[in-house]
Amino acid sequence: MRKVPITREGKGKNEKTAASSLRRLDPASTVESIVNKALKTSASKMGLRDAKAVIACLKENDPVACSYCHYNVAKELGAVLGSWDKNIRAVYAYGYDDNTSAQECSESISLFSLVHMIIWTERKTKALKALIEAIDHALAQHQRQLFALKELEHMLDVQVIDDVDVKSRTGYASLLKSIHQMPVQVWGDSN
Repeated sequence: MRKVPITREGKGKNEKTAASSLRRLDPASTVESIVNKALKTSASKMGLRDAKAVIACLKENDPVACSYCHYNVAKELGAVLGSWDKNIRAVYAYGYDDNTSAQECSESISLFSLVHMIIWTERKTKALKALIEAIDHALAQHQRQLFALKELEHMLDVQVIDDVDVKSRTGYASLLKSIHQMPVQVWGDSN
């Protein structure tokens, strides 16, 4: 996979300078690191010996393993995005719970299920959108190779909200205060 030139966003008085600095990102190696960390964390949470044991569960389409892995991919991706773009205030995963159990896990989650995330950013940018698209493409390619999923085109469902959305509680920003399906914050000030 080729490296994608993406403008790095930053806060502060000199945003033009921060925005003009280019950073080379290799989505494939970024995704490999995210997935490896997610598999290790999932193994630990599930009481399995290692990432290979989680992969075996995933190949059997175990919904608990899928849920843990999706949640942990969201958490690791949130950390990567949050460190990359200083405009990001918080990253959330929704449709998952860090304390997933067999009783609480949806039977419909599988390897083909999307990783659902909400990214709260100061403002929406083309650079963030391009980065998410590049990572989604690399993640789908990684999963196709690892699990022989020929039809898999996307792995991410990322909804980007900004301060205006949060203030007006419109769209996915309304979920942040939802009592029915409140997303879990996986990166931000409190993490």
